Parts: sequence; C-alpha cells; structure tokens
Amino acid sequence: MRKFYRLLTASLLVVTFVACSTTDPVAPSVRVRKNAKNLTAEEKADFVNAVLKLKETPSPYDPKLNYYDQFVYWHLQAFYCVPGDNQHEMYPAHQRPSFLPWHRVYLDMFETALKQVSGKDIALPYWDWTDPASTAAVFSDDLLGGDGDPSQEYAVTTGPFRKDAWIVRVTDVRFFKSVFIEEKTDPHDVQHLVRGFGKFKDSTVTLPSVAELNNTLSISKYDSAPWNSSVDTAVSFRNSLEGWRHTAGDTCNDGFMDVKWTPTKRSEMHNVVHLWTGGIIKLNGKVIGGNMTTDTSPNDPAFWLHHANIDRIWSAWMQRHGRVYEPVTGGPKGSNLNDVMMPWGMRTDGKNTPNAVLDGSVFNVEYDVLP
Repeated sequence: MRKFYRLLTASLLVVTFVACSTTDPVAPSVRVRKNAKNLTAEEKADFVNAVLKLKETPSPYDPKLNYYDQFVYWHLQAFYCVPGDNQHEMYPAHQRPSFLPWHRVYLDMFETALKQVSGKDIALPYWDWTDPASTAAVFSDDLLGGDGDPSQEYAVTTGPFRKDAWIVRVTDVRFFKSVFIEEKTDPHDVQHLVRGFGKFKDSTVTLPSVAELNNTLSISKYDSAPWNSSVDTAVSFRNSLEGWRHTAGDTCNDGFMDVKWTPTKRSEMHNVVHLWTGGIIKLNGKVIGGNMTTDTSPNDPAFWLHHANIDRIWSAWMQRHGRVYEPVTGGPKGSNLNDVMMPWGMRTDGKNTPNAVLDGSVFNVEYDVLP
C-alpha cells in the first residue's frame, strides 16, 4: 500500500575543534521517527494537536482547502491521468518506480506543515504493522483511536479523530473497482472516518508478517520494466513493497486509472495495510469502504504512520543493497532518475526528483530502528 539512513556523525572520530562565530549557519535539527509504541505521552499529544491544527489552518497552496485537506487532495490528484496517453500522464505516486521517492517528498511536506502550525519540530511516528504492540499503540485512544463501530456503520467513535471531532471533506466519489466488488458500490460518502479492521466482505485480510517483510527486503533489484503494477515482484523490490500481485498493468479510462485484476490474491504489503485498516464491508445490502481503501486515504491520519514505515523499509533495503534507483531514463513520465515528480515542482530546493531524495538525510530525518 519507500528510507532514511541513520546519521554517521556519532561514529566519526573528532580530532580538531574549530571555533565558530555567531554568524555561522546552524545545522537543522534531526527529526527521529520513532515506533508509535515508543512515543511518550507528550510526543503523542504534540502530533495529534498539530494534525488537528492543520484542519483549522488555510492551505498556503489553495485557498479553497484547509492545510490538512490539501494533502488529501494532492493524493486524490495522484490517480488522475490523460486518456490516450500511453505513459499515463499523472502524478507518479503509484504503480511506478517513483512510488517510494514521491511519498518520501510527501512525508517531508507533511512534517514541514506540522512544524509550521505547531512551532515544534515534530517527527512522524511509524506503524510497524508486523508488530502487534505497534498496531495497538497506533490505534489507542490517545493516538489515532480505534476500529469502526458496527452499530454506527463502522464510524470511528473513539480517540481524537472520532466522529464529529474530525470532519472528512475531500472524498473519492468514484471508489475503486475490482473483481471482488461485483455490485455498483455506494462510496458511503460521509463526513467521518470509517474503519473496518481486517474486513473484506465475507472474508478477512491480515497484516503483513515478518517473513513477508524479510522476503521483500531480500529482493536485490530495485525495479524492472515495464515499470508498472504488472512487473514480476521477484525482480522489483518496489512492486513487492507496494504490493501489486497478478495485475495486467494499468490503462487510462475516462481520466482515471482502472487496474485490471485477476481473480487471485490481489494485494500484499503496502496495499494490504490500506485494505486492512479501512476494510471493504457489506452493510445493509451495499458495499462500503473505509477511508484507507480509497484514493483519498490520507483522510485517515493512519496513512502517515503507515507510509513512514514504508519509507523506513526503503531505507533498510538501501542499507542492504545500495542507494540505487531504476530507471535512469526510458521509464514512465515523472519516474526516471532525474524527472521532477509532480506536483512537487513547486519546491524551490530541488528536492523533487528521485535522484535528489535517494539519501533520506537530505530531509534531516532518521529512524530509531531499521528493520
């Protein structure tokens, strides 16, 4: 459903001390992303309060949106494409080699926003979904709240993002399609969070295991042609981590990406975490999907903790296999090594291409522990 290397300064032997003047630039502080289960009460409160503050702050990019919903809208736009374009003119956020660097920039943009509204250098916590204790911490009442309440159509009713406290305004009215959803779906277009942990219509899904994570980390090749969701995961760490299985690539239809599924296990790793959190639920004769199963998945703040873990896994992979990226050229638009990834062209610091962000320390971020 992609990273940052730990700084090496602690291992360097300092042999000379050089006095600095008061005019010397101050190095930016390093944000340490911690496992959610290891957060202090203050760290939890700082993160929650900053996220809530984003909902109350106008977006500096679009006056029609608040600052939090700006991030939701960017993610929704990431699924747009142009019919007839065989390279699917779209934000290169998914089903592409740029899945990992695109989201790395996205996480930095979000952490920057948290700092702007809070005045604190808040680091995103991560959700290690292979660890039940981390999952329990993420969905505790003092962090993200719990599962949806079946008696209230699976609305989230606990924690700071509960119904009536957290308003969902940007929705994906088309919902995603697959062979598993035969009915015409009702997008359940409500203004509160919906979660259905592990629910998949008449069956269940489970979170990725340590063994599945280790298998993905063992894949030595970053990515391979045809550079989309159909690439064999044996030769694509990116696709193994993103989670596409048994697809026929992607096509552009009526401005949206319509993935052609085969009737087999469709998703693992990143994808299945989205599915596990939101759920696809039969309810009163219709099928509804939780927020994390739609293109507007950042409506659920669980998105950020999930993707911080994806980025952490990318960092761990590079520690094993090197800071490499493919393709250099010849891939889909926005996905080559030095392509600017839309919509991050607005960044003036140049940190908007895969090449510019392969070293995660460019964002002054590190993880407490790599898997």
